[in-house]
Amino acid sequence: MKNKTVSLLKSPFAGAPEGRGSNPDRPLATPEKHRTLNSMSREFWWNADFDLALQPGWKASSEPGLGAQIRELGHHALLAASPDDSVLLAQAPPEGFLSYLVQNGLEPPKTSILPELRPAAEFTPYGWSPQAVALRGRYDYPSPHPKMEIIRRVNSRIFGHELERDAFASPTPRGSFSTVDELVSILADEPEWPHGWVVKTMHGNAALGNRKIRSRKPTKEDHTWLSGALVRGEMVLERWLPREVDMCAVFEVTESGAVTAPRLHETIHTAEGGFIGALFDPDSTWLRPWREELSTHALKIGSALAGEGYFGPVCIDALVWRKNNRLQLRPLVEINARRHVSEGWARLAREWGGCVYGRFFSARKLRLPQGYREFHEALGGDAWDRRSRHGALLTSPLSFEDQGHRRRPRKLSVLFRGSGRDEVMAMEERFRDLFER
Repeated sequence: MKNKTVSLLKSPFAGAPEGRGSNPDRPLATPEKHRTLNSMSREFWWNADFDLALQPGWKASSEPGLGAQIRELGHHALLAASPDDSVLLAQAPPEGFLSYLVQNGLEPPKTSILPELRPAAEFTPYGWSPQAVALRGRYDYPSPHPKMEIIRRVNSRIFGHELERDAFASPTPRGSFSTVDELVSILADEPEWPHGWVVKTMHGNAALGNRKIRSRKPTKEDHTWLSGALVRGEMVLERWLPREVDMCAVFEVTESGAVTAPRLHETIHTAEGGFIGALFDPDSTWLRPWREELSTHALKIGSALAGEGYFGPVCIDALVWRKNNRLQLRPLVEINARRHVSEGWARLAREWGGCVYGRFFSARKLRLPQGYREFHEALGGDAWDRRSRHGALLTSPLSFEDQGHRRRPRKLSVLFRGSGRDEVMAMEERFRDLFER
């Protein structure tokens, strides 16, 4: 088993000054300029290919369908940005969607369409990929960022496994491998585990880089999938846990090495572990028993990241699972040293209060109305009420125009807001009954 120990004894301030990005053409942000940056508007860039872009040689252009989906996902930053901010997009947002937001009580931010941008703004990417580092040089005062090798390391699955074993004495990580034969060898030495295992690419996300392995002898289909995935490099193996609830801790590591207080929320995943939604419920009975423990662990993880020289946004995936009829916390499922995909929903949840549930749907599985008014009317009693801020609200465009042709998005995101978990979950069920094929 390949392994490298992560030292948690390293000072949380170590390496932070070296973590700043460099640009030979523009000055680094000095403390005085930082104060200026903090007072100016931000320009968000939702580079949704961040995790994949950390893989050597990966290009969105090599997978046209995926590239289109990544460009679409950029529109999710419209809800993460305030009206004083701007969002950098590859294509202009549909006017119908912007009108829909205004009619329902939301003021959209300004937009910049690449290659144009707002050079006086503070560039704020989803995550610091090589593309984001290159783009920052076009701004008057380029935002500081950690070195690229640090970003790649702390976002790698192997780093998360090292930290999980070292900090939490977890038996869940089982090793890393570079070939199918190496994986077969590791699995052959594994004790029986009734729930199976999961393999993960070194950089990626749950929807694109994971596969569940159900027995110690990979199937023919497993071999085929693994052969394609291993082209992108080394992978890791971990035990599959029978999850009861998924959770997330979101915080910031400052340049000085301090870790901000974590914000916790539930996340919603498919049976195979793919992220599909986030639940912001201040009265969550699932979070309550684990809130203090998960917050403590998140601060410990943040200090370890600072010790590696990382600074910036972080979101930690965690879960609660059942072992011998007892619930147990796995405080570190994955480290994502970037912003959380649910940041737009989270901003509205903090602003509005109440219970907010944001959900992604595969648009090809939905029978959607042609326009926004028809969508609103079809919802009946669950239609969004701008006065009470109650009901179901689209948080991404219903359609896009490409060269004069109208097409559906690949992913549709919807926000449900109500008085509690049961109410928003019931709204989602009625939404699916109404629109799913």
